[in-house]
Amino acid sequence: MTLASKLRYGRLLLKTDPRRYVNLFRTITARRCSNLVEIGTWNGVHAEEMIGVASILSGLGAIRYTGFDLFEDLTEEQFQQEFSKRPPSYQEVLARLERTGARITLHRGNTRQTLPRAIEELRRADLVFIDGGHSIETITADWDAVQRAMSPGTTVLFDDYYPDPCPELEGLGCQTIVDSLDRTRYSVEVLQPTDEFPQPWGMLLVQMARVTLNQP
Repeated sequence: MTLASKLRYGRLLLKTDPRRYVNLFRTITARRCSNLVEIGTWNGVHAEEMIGVASILSGLGAIRYTGFDLFEDLTEEQFQQEFSKRPPSYQEVLARLERTGARITLHRGNTRQTLPRAIEELRRADLVFIDGGHSIETITADWDAVQRAMSPGTTVLFDDYYPDPCPELEGLGCQTIVDSLDRTRYSVEVLQPTDEFPQPWGMLLVQMARVTLNQP
């Protein structure tokens, strides 16, 4: 990594907000990830940052990004059920990400349908970031598709691990899934830092979790 690249990377880490996203960029750098999958592309900001970090070590020509989201197909019911943020349109996000110069593929629709159809893209991934719907049902479905495609070279990052669940978070977050993983099969790390968000009912604590297959 050149001095200029190190400085650019350092500035990104310093300005990252929420702070837990430093784990995304550190993982990409430490594991030299170049084939990126993000479940929950939203507005493409984190995708741009992921591509930028990956290109420091691999060059833009080697970076492939595949994103999944509902985009304008998000219904009001899904918006409420998934504790979601409204994304821009598919075309807006696609245009934004294509300007990065990386190879971009976006899948629009419910991941219960789109992920199984993209199994080959999942198999190529060296990083899968699960950050789509927040309900346990949706995260479980996303994880079921991802784990079937995992190889020893795949790193999975889960967002929305709530270390201090409360009644207001019932049915939300990945912590039940992550905590139940078989430690003889998977290496599981719940990562720092922890972000804190004041809510009317108290403090919402959010972390990321990192999962890889144990080597045989």
